Formats: sequence, C-alpha cells, structure tokens
Amino acid sequence: MKNNSIKKTLPRIIRNMVLVLILLILPANIWLQISIIHGNQEESSREVFGQFQQLIETNNRDLELKKQEFSERCIQAADAAAYFVSHDSSVTSNFEQTRELAEKLDIDELHFFTPDGKIYFGTHPQYYGYTFHSGEQMEFFLPMLEDKNLKLCQEIMPNTAEKKEMQYAAVWLEDGSGIVQIGMEPRRLMEIMEEKSLKKVVSSFPFDLRGYFHVVDKNTMQIIASTAESMIGKDMSQELKSAGALKNFQAYHYKYHGKRYCVYSQVYKDYILLRSYTSIYPIKEVLVSSMLVLLYVGVAAVVVIVIITWYVNKQLSNNLTQLVDDLKKIENGHLESIHLKTRITELDDLIFYINQMMQSIRLNWNKLSHVIDKGQLPVGIFEDNVFYKKTFLNQRLLEILGIGDYEGIPSAQINQMVKERLYQAEQGLVDSAEQIYRYNKNGSEVYLRIEKILDEQSMTYYVTDVSLWWGEIYQLREKSNRDPLTELYNRRGFNDKVSELFKTPEILGYAMILMLDADGLKKINDVYGHRTGDAYLKEISDQLRESVGKEAVCARLGGDEFVAFVYGYSSYRELEEIIANLKEKRGSVFIQEHSERKEAVEFSLGCAFYPMDGTDYHLLMHLADETMYQEKRSRKSLCGRP
Repeated sequence: MKNNSIKKTLPRIIRNMVLVLILLILPANIWLQISIIHGNQEESSREVFGQFQQLIETNNRDLELKKQEFSERCIQAADAAAYFVSHDSSVTSNFEQTRELAEKLDIDELHFFTPDGKIYFGTHPQYYGYTFHSGEQMEFFLPMLEDKNLKLCQEIMPNTAEKKEMQYAAVWLEDGSGIVQIGMEPRRLMEIMEEKSLKKVVSSFPFDLRGYFHVVDKNTMQIIASTAESMIGKDMSQELKSAGALKNFQAYHYKYHGKRYCVYSQVYKDYILLRSYTSIYPIKEVLVSSMLVLLYVGVAAVVVIVIITWYVNKQLSNNLTQLVDDLKKIENGHLESIHLKTRITELDDLIFYINQMMQSIRLNWNKLSHVIDKGQLPVGIFEDNVFYKKTFLNQRLLEILGIGDYEGIPSAQINQMVKERLYQAEQGLVDSAEQIYRYNKNGSEVYLRIEKILDEQSMTYYVTDVSLWWGEIYQLREKSNRDPLTELYNRRGFNDKVSELFKTPEILGYAMILMLDADGLKKINDVYGHRTGDAYLKEISDQLRESVGKEAVCARLGGDEFVAFVYGYSSYRELEEIIANLKEKRGSVFIQEHSERKEAVEFSLGCAFYPMDGTDYHLLMHLADETMYQEKRSRKSLCGRP
C-alpha cells in the first residue's frame, strides 16, 4: 500500500474542498442574492407606497386649507362690497364705480341682486337678468332668499356662461334691500392644485430604468399617473385581475412589450399602486455577484494553500519529529509523562492520551499493591478500565456472584454477565453506611459488601460475601421490629419499611393506608380474660393479613390499633375490592375453646389513597386515622352505644 505524504496530501485535499465549496456556494449565493433583491424590492415598494400615500394625504390637507382660506377671502370680499354699497348706493347704478370697486377689492366679478334673486347690475352686463333659478350654479344661492342671515360661498367650478373656473360668494346688504355677489378666479389656487395633482406627485418620484411607479384608477383600470409617461393610459384590467392585484399587498409577474416584469401592488382608496421591476435585473446582479464571489474564493484558496503548505513544512514536521523521539524513550522503559507543547490540537490530544496511558500503568501498580493487601480476605475483584476499554476480574468474584460453568464462554460475554450481576446487586441496597446489598444468588438470598472505587481511568469493585455476619444482625433487627403477639411489624418496623418504599415511588402504583381499631376488646378482656383478648387481636391481624395479600406492610401500632400499607396496584377499584373484602369479614363468629359463648369479630376501618389523597405517608396515616374514627363514631351510634 502506497504511503501518502502529508505535505502533498493536505494541499490536494484543500484544493478538492475548495472546488466542492464553490459548487455548493454558487447555487446558494444565487438563491440568497435573488431572495435579498426581491426582499429589497418589496421593502422599497412598501416604502414608496407609504411615501406616496403620505404625500397625497398631506397635499389633500394643504389643498383643503388653501380652499378654505380662499373661501374665507371670498366671503370677506363680499362683506366688503356689501359695506361699500350700504354707504354709497350709487355704486349699484354707476358702471365705472362698480368696476373701480371690483379692482380695489381684487375681485373678478361683482353683481347686485334684487331681493327676489335677480341680477340687475354688475361688472358683467351679459349676466343681467340671471336669477337664482338660472342653472345649477345659480341655484346654489337659493337658500338665501329664505334666510337673510346666510352668507354662502360656492365651491370652485366653471361658471355657467364662460365655463372658466370661478368661485362665487354672496351676502345680504345690511338693510336687506338686495344681495351682493362677488366672483373670484382662483388663479394661484389652481396653480397649487396643478402642482399637487396626482401626475405631478408621481412625476416627482425618482425615475429608475430598473423600476417604475404607476397609479391605476380602480374603476377604469387605466394607468392615470406614472414615472414612465409612455405607460399613462394603458389598460391594466387583464394583468391586474389575473394576478389578483386587488388584494391589500400582492407580488406577481406580467409581460409587457416582450419584457417580463416583477410587480408589487397595493390598493389605496380608489387607486391601485404599482411598482414594477424588469425581471432580468436581479439575474444580472446575481451573475455579477457570483463572479465576484468565485473570484474571492479562488484568491482565498490560493492564499490558504500557500499558508498551509508552509505551516506543514515548518511547524507540523518539527513537532512530529520531536514526538517520535519521546516515544522512543518510552519504548526503552522511560515511563515519565511527555511535556511537549505543540499548540496543535490534534498532536496535543495525542500527547494527552499517551500521558494517560503512562498514568494508567503507574496506577495499576498501586492497585496491585491494594489487592495484595486484601489478599487475606475472600474478596472478588472486578476492574473496568473505561480509558482502554479493558476489564480484569478474579475467579473468586465469579464464585461470589454464582457464575459457574464459564468454560468456553468468551471473556467479553463473561465480563458483560459480571456487570449485569453487579448492577443487579446494587439495586438491593440494605445499609448504605456498611455498603451492604441483598443479592439473589441463583435463587438463594445472600448479603454482599460491595466497595466501589472510581478514579479518572477506571471503576473497580471489591466484593465480599457477608451473609453469615449480616444474617445475625438482620435477624436481631427483624425481631426488634416485630410485634410478638401478632407477628406483624410494630410501629418502628412499619415506619422503617414504609419510609423505604416511599423513596422509590415508581413501584408504589396505586396504594392506600388502612387503619383498623378493634371494637369490643375491653368487653372481651373483662368477660373472658386477657388471653382471650390476645386471641381476639390475633384473629383480627390474621383477617387483615389475609385480605391485603403479599404486596402490603401490616403492623400493630399498639393496643387494639392496626395499620396496613397496600401498594403496587393498577387502579383504585382493586384497592376498593380489598376494603370491601375486609368489611365482609366483620361480624364473623369468634369461637373460644372451652366456651359455648360466641362473640363476633368487630372493628372500625378507615383509609386514605395514594396519590389521590396525598403523597406523604404521614399525611395519609393522619387521614386514614380520621376516617377510621368517623366510622367508629357512626358504628357506635347505630348500635346505640354511647
């Protein structure tokens, strides 16, 4: 097999990686750039639409203000004319004075009406004889004939005779002898309206060959204003309806004169606002960007290859040479750690693991000394070196764990079997201080002392069979935890057992605390003696033990009180069946030897369920005790006892 030089291999790998990187980056860059451009176009379109709407709203407010100011000026001019006429009525019959007054007031028309609304004099004789009934424009002032306090100013509109834009205002003379009407041509206002017209507003937007802004009349579906004048008047009904542009904001494509456009639209009042871009524009931008990226990657690749080649030749080779020299020293028996610092992660990791190997060798000598110290005891030893993934065990451990007939079995399988047996033993913790564990050794129960030592490289077990020694201690403890009369647990034993069970709630399932109190014990003691009373209590304990089954801890708390903790069931219904079964036993005949008298077994019962009533067994004991005494009181009242 041909050996490859790292000096040649590494630059070749980098070149190949650069080619792969380019093949991956170019499509990703194209997609990303197109997405960014479309995003920018959409954001720009929203911005333009917002600016347009804001400008239109501002222009409308300004126009309304200007119109209001012009209307107020018209009313003021009419009031001024009425004031002059009231003080010099000759104006209403002298044409020159009328024209002179109109010039002083800077108005274009001045007419005088009779009280019934007919023009009888003014600056324009051609209008003499017109009345408030002479056309729509004149009818605007009809309400003045009914109310002499009215002052009316008409909107700007073409006058009836000459069709030029005018605004008229009329007021009554102070004495009510006639009406004065003035007319003003809104030249400046019309200029302002022209400046703020839709076409002017749109034409003020920046013109961009790559993007256009159009305003479409929603009723006629024609472009009425555009940054591209050639588009004004174009019918967009087919393009807009097929694209669904009547939604609030929409992006779509359409073709116009052979060119494809990307269009963003938004509905604003009676208009549809369009921002269109030529679809070829993003593609050109992306191609230019991709070529730049390709150029940058190529230049960067050349620089990287040059630097890495220099680095491999100057830095990596020297460190590898020094590391090989240190390994030769280890091969010759020098077991000290390597102190070389290369500042190269991979080489420093390699040196770290070599040093760990050296440390493991040194630690094994210490462990061997420990085993020798333990040699006088029948100790089973198992070491699992997680660093080297190797194990060591002695034959004594196999005997302690009950593993026999292992001839011909692969060592890996034996090791796995030992791990499983040790794990099984660790689940039966009996005494954490003494490190005592209960272990099922091929059907027989034994007690093991398991000492586990952990270091940075391995986990070691030292196992001793202490069944004889621990059995004596266990029997003494069991005896001290039992009630001698009923052979049930006493209060201390019950608390110890239940406390241990509640440390592993996953095995409890549905459980309950049962509290029993013997009824009539005093009567039996008084009539038959305490020996019979003891037999009576034993009968109740037997019924309790028989009813709750094996998965229960039963105890006599003292006197005539009993308790049972029943656990490991899958539903409350099963627990309720136990209670019902126990209640059925009440009233059974209690027969005494050498006596013809028969007494019934009676007791009061209370219970609390886990976890429904609580998860603390002291609380459950209290609740069960409460319900027991409630039943006891009710049973006494039914029997008529005080």
